[in-house]
Amino acid sequence: MSLIDYSQTKRPVFEIDLELAPYDRWQEVGRKERARLGRFLADIKKMAKQQAEVWLQQFPKPKQPFIRRLLSGGIKVTGPLSVFVARIFGEEYQEEIRGLAHGSGHDLSTLFLSNLMYDISVGIAAMPTACSSFSTTLDERPVLVRTMDWALPRSTGKYTYITRFWKGSNSYINVAPLGCVGVLSAMRTGAWAVTLNQAPPNGLPSILQWPAMHRLRAACDASLSYASLVRRIREHQTMTSFFAHAVGTKAHEQAVIEHVAETSHIRRVRPDGHLIQTNHFTSKRYKHLNPQEDGCMDAGGDYQCWRYEELEKRLKKQPATLRGAFGKISPVTYENTMNSMILSPADGESIVRVKE
Repeated sequence: MSLIDYSQTKRPVFEIDLELAPYDRWQEVGRKERARLGRFLADIKKMAKQQAEVWLQQFPKPKQPFIRRLLSGGIKVTGPLSVFVARIFGEEYQEEIRGLAHGSGHDLSTLFLSNLMYDISVGIAAMPTACSSFSTTLDERPVLVRTMDWALPRSTGKYTYITRFWKGSNSYINVAPLGCVGVLSAMRTGAWAVTLNQAPPNGLPSILQWPAMHRLRAACDASLSYASLVRRIREHQTMTSFFAHAVGTKAHEQAVIEHVAETSHIRRVRPDGHLIQTNHFTSKRYKHLNPQEDGCMDAGGDYQCWRYEELEKRLKKQPATLRGAFGKISPVTYENTMNSMILSPADGESIVRVKE
């Protein structure tokens, strides 16, 4: 399946009003997309069952029955467990997922599971990590380019949608799988753009902390400026480690936040005018956490990835146009690429491509 422009698909742009009660925000989406959501949730549940035993071995035996029930969609969120789930997802986002379940008629537990897919995939040793992103400038304004290579399940690209979150006259777009209320790739025109890249695992997931996508969503909901976004991304501990690649509207506003547990490190744009992120830690602070994975190696103390090196070569020549910049991501796009995009927050221009 090849990637095509989102504008050429028949997929809608969902409109979510953040001034509504959280339970009501996704009800209409659930009703209209019930059939598609059901097919995607079936794929997620099947995939989770297949991967469960791999993931379970990383947990102490007393925790394994709970995790097994969660991955099978068998957790019924009632009573004291609802308090536990609310703490994981955040009360507001838990209510959004509940409302989506009510509107669609689909199983609440499986929807909670679908909102944990990033954090689950970090914990699966066999999961290939291959998302890539870079930022550079066009006419002294930064753009952010990314591939999202996340084939858990393989139908993720087919069920990728654009959502616009509104609060009064302010809004931002988010590109994420159907049923996911968190943020993976987002842009607020005139302010910022941000993408989430998978980081290597750092011990067991901290199951009492928020999922990475929901922490990023909370930062996006509350941030009207690039500086605010970067600060809020760094504020809180998350269930698993992640990389957030963010740009603003000025050439120097390009950063990658490497987030591990309750700590983080920020990498700024380099003197050559661009910044690259794949799935390894580049900073000296965290590079000891990098695994020895296929295509990457520890060379003279520096962790190198072929995707990082390929983008480095492509960016030696500065792009002149939006499509020219977008084209530089093509060498690291492959069969597991579910979507790719370029986001230009200074003028709100974007190109989003998804798998059919």
